[in-house]
Amino acid sequence: MRIVSFGGPGGEQPGVLVDDHTILPLAPVLAPLGLPGTDTTHLLALWPTVRPLVAAALHDTRHHIARANVRLGPPVPRPGKVIAVGFNYPMHSDAVLGHQTAPTEPVLFLKPPGSVCGPYDPLIKPPETTALDYELELAVVIGRAGRRIAPADALAHVAGHMIANDVTARDVALGAGLHSPLQMQLVRGKGFPSFCATGPWLLMRDEHDERPDSEPLNLRLSVNGQARQDGWSSDMLFDVPALIASISNTMDLLPGDVILTGTPSGCGFELDPPAYLVEGDEIRGSITGLGELRQRVTDEDTALYGTTATTTRTLP
Repeated sequence: MRIVSFGGPGGEQPGVLVDDHTILPLAPVLAPLGLPGTDTTHLLALWPTVRPLVAAALHDTRHHIARANVRLGPPVPRPGKVIAVGFNYPMHSDAVLGHQTAPTEPVLFLKPPGSVCGPYDPLIKPPETTALDYELELAVVIGRAGRRIAPADALAHVAGHMIANDVTARDVALGAGLHSPLQMQLVRGKGFPSFCATGPWLLMRDEHDERPDSEPLNLRLSVNGQARQDGWSSDMLFDVPALIASISNTMDLLPGDVILTGTPSGCGFELDPPAYLVEGDEIRGSITGLGELRQRVTDEDTALYGTTATTTRTLP
C-alpha cells in the first residue's frame, strides 16, 4: 500500500492511495473503531493491526477524495528523528573527500524534523547560501521500535520506503572548511525549512510491496530537465539492514523515525564548474516504484513576501 498525507502544512492527515488519482482518508475508517486515524506515526506503530481494516475499506467510495484536489504533504509529517547517512555512495564520497579509506561504520548526522516538507512544496533558498545543492536519497521509515537490532532482523522494523531530497547549503555546512572539521556546520547547512522534501508516498513493506528490499532501485534527479544524478541503491556502501543495525547500536529507533540512506554522485558541487540551485530551478527526483518528487526553488524573501526585494523586513 501507498501511504500519503494530505492537507495544509501542519494540518496533514494520513490516507492511502486507492489508485494514482484517488485517496482514501484514514480518519473516517479508523475513528469508528476507536483507533487513531489522524497521526501517521501512531498509524505506523499500529500498522500490522490496521492494515486489514484499511484493505477492506479501499473500495468503499463514500470517503474517497481526488488526489488532484488536495495538497500532498510529507508522508510522515512529524518524524521523531531524521537520521542521515553521509558518504554511503563511494563516488559521491570521493568527490567530497578524495580517495580515502572507506569508513568502517556509517557516518551519521541529524536533520531537524522541521526541515521536512511535502513532495511538491517549494525549496526555500535562504539568504545565507550561494551554494544550494540537492541530494536525492532513498528514505527508510521505521515502523517497529528497537535498539541494538541485528542485521538479520532489521527489515522487520521497517514500515516502508519513500523518496527524499537531502538539501544542503554547502557553503554554510563547510563552515571554516574541510581543513577545520570541528567547525563544520552540518546541522545549519542541512537544517533550514524545506531542506528535506519527502514523498509523494510511503510504500509500505506489505507482502506484495517488497521491491525496495529485493532488487536494486534506480535513483534519478534532474534540474530544469538536465540529468544530474543517476545511481543505484545497490551501490550503497552500507545496505539498509547494516544501517539499521549500526544506528540502533547508538540510539533507539521509534515508529516514524526516518533514515536517509545517502546520495549517489552527480550533485551540483561535483560538476565542472559547480552548478548550484538558484531561484526558478525545477528539481525532479524519482526512485523505482516510489513516484516522483518535484520542487521549484524559491528565494526565501519571495516565498515570505511575494517579492524579490532584498531589504530586511519583520515578520507580521
